Order: sequence, then structure tokens, then C-alpha cells
Amino acid sequence: MSSTLLSAIQFDPNIRGLLVIVTAGTILIGSIYLILATNSGMRNGFLIAGAGLFGWMFLMGLVWWMYGIGLKGRDPLWMPAEINFTRTAGLATPEVDSLPAADSLPDAVETMKGFPLITAIAKGAEGPDWAPETLSNVVTEATPLVLVTTRDIEGGIRENVKKNASDFLAGEPETKALFDLPSDKLVDEIRSEAVTLRNKIEDQLGGWCLLSESDPRRGEAVASADAQLVSVKAFGEGTNSSKYIVNDVFFYGGKNSCSPVQEKSLVGQMWFRVKSIFEPKNPKLLGVVTVTEAKSVTVVPGETPPAASRREGASTVSVIMLRNLGNRRFLPFLFAVGNGLMFAVFAMTLHSRDKRAIAARAEFAAAH
Repeated sequence: MSSTLLSAIQFDPNIRGLLVIVTAGTILIGSIYLILATNSGMRNGFLIAGAGLFGWMFLMGLVWWMYGIGLKGRDPLWMPAEINFTRTAGLATPEVDSLPAADSLPDAVETMKGFPLITAIAKGAEGPDWAPETLSNVVTEATPLVLVTTRDIEGGIRENVKKNASDFLAGEPETKALFDLPSDKLVDEIRSEAVTLRNKIEDQLGGWCLLSESDPRRGEAVASADAQLVSVKAFGEGTNSSKYIVNDVFFYGGKNSCSPVQEKSLVGQMWFRVKSIFEPKNPKLLGVVTVTEAKSVTVVPGETPPAASRREGASTVSVIMLRNLGNRRFLPFLFAVGNGLMFAVFAMTLHSRDKRAIAARAEFAAAH
């Protein structure tokens, strides 16, 4: 019977966790209090031990509050607002009306025709057969080039373009001549064209921001959209991520600007951080993930499945989501405030005891 009880205590995480807390409070805090009580008296020792404990927990709560770790609340998440299958029906989220429908967006291939320098670099990095399928492909290639450096030019861009984009540059003599410029001048040309390309796309999105495929915010939004599409069986029974192709991810609102903050100057980055800290209310943030049903294929056992392709005539489905910021830092904030108040109470009590002791000693000295 006793061995069974001990086994239950050993392997039950709830009981074991409770025993750890009790043991720590008894041995660690209790031993410190015992030492203080033998040197300063029971009451004074208790006040000193309590002030030290709550002061330490107050500092720990401040760290948890600043970094959103430890005892934390709900993490931010995307909440589904609606799924629109055609964009011809009315939308329950009025802000999405300003986002052009899929057939009204700029054509990715036509957009790239006006930017041969970016096209050559993209072919150099992705291969001679590269061609953009979506606007996200275009933004993904253009965004890193806004911050390109001479080290990037000399570290692989020239070599890759020479290797993979020579056929393309044969029909673009003016662009080909740019790669004979010194690295610093070539950097200026690339940055200027990348900014122009991205601005041209953003100007046609009605205030929405198109995320690049390398943007870390895109992955979380796509995962949330996947869960929503599967839950409502948007593409029939057995809906999963292989049934559709993700096209673009758009954001609207929020604190962050469309372009990465790293593109700002050092002063601009500092001001952005300061402004974000003192902005009391987070602006509303919406996200739209657009997907298209994939063509159904039969894979012969033992063979590699073909790359996913869009089904002919399939409409673009828009998954509209609202960002819930959660309360990750609220619980550590309450923890820090509570322990800070307790520390203040213990410290003030110690201070008042010291004042009474000083007054008593002064009266005793005056009497003798």
C-alpha cells in the first residue's frame, strides 16, 4: 500500500509539483527565515525574509512582464472572421472592400517586364526558367534587394546572374551594361529599382500590405487559415493543405508598417520602437490569405507526385481574419504589481520598526 502511494506521488506531475513548491518554501525560504530569526528575532526576521522574497519576486515579475515569459496569459492569435469564395458576394468585414479581388490585382509577369534588373537578379538566384506566378513571388524577390550591399554584389549576385541570366540579358543590353558598373553604383541602381517595384505594387492594393514569402508573419497567418479551411471543409470532405495552393497574404492596419523596419535609418528604427512603446492602444489588424483549389492528380505508387497546379476555372478563396492580441503580459503585470505592493508593505514596516527603535535608543541615551 505504501509503495503504491509513493509511486503515485512520484509519477503524478500535479502532486510532484505541489511537493516541490512546499519543499522549496520550507527548506529554502524557511532556512533563511530560521537564520534571520536567530539573529534578529522572530518578528524582525520574518519581515526581512518577507521583504527579500517579495522583492525578488517583484524583479522576476518585471522580467516576465517585459519579455512575455514565465507566468503569462494567452498568446496572440488569428481569429477567423469569414471565408469568401468569390469576392462577388457582400463582405461582413468592410475593410476588405478596399482590397482588389484576385482578377483585379496587377499581373505578376506583366509587372516584372518593366523591371529587367530585378528580373535578372531573380533568375540568377532562382534559375534561368524563373517566372513569377503571384505577386508574392515578385515582392519576395524585391524586398531583400532594398537593403542589398556591395558585399552581396561581390559575394554571389554578379556570379549568379552571369551563370543563370545570360540568355535573358542578351535581349536587355542596357541592363547587361549595369552589371559592368562598380559595385557601389550597381547597389544604388538595384535599390532604386526594388523600391520602385514594390511601391508600384503597394499603390494598387488600397492601403493593404502584401507580405513576402520570407516574412515570418506570413507563416502564422497561413497556418491559421489552414485550420479554418479544414474546419469548415471548404473544399469538400478531406480538405487539407494539399487540396489548395496559397497565393498571397495581405495585412491591413496594426502597428508595423508595410516595409520591414530594418529599411529605416538608425534614428528611424529607434523612433519606431519608442513610438510603439508609448502607443496606448493597438490599432486593429486584419489579415487576408488567398488560396486557389489545386488540380486533382492521381499519383502512381512509387513515383514522385507532380508539383501542385491550380485547377482550371477555380475561384480565389479569401480567408479573412482578425488579430487577437491576447493578454500575454497581463498576468505577469499583475504578478509584478502584487509582489511590488507586498514588498512595499514589508519594507515600510521594517522602516517604521527602525524608526521606533532609534527613538527608543535616543530616549534611553538621554535618560542616562
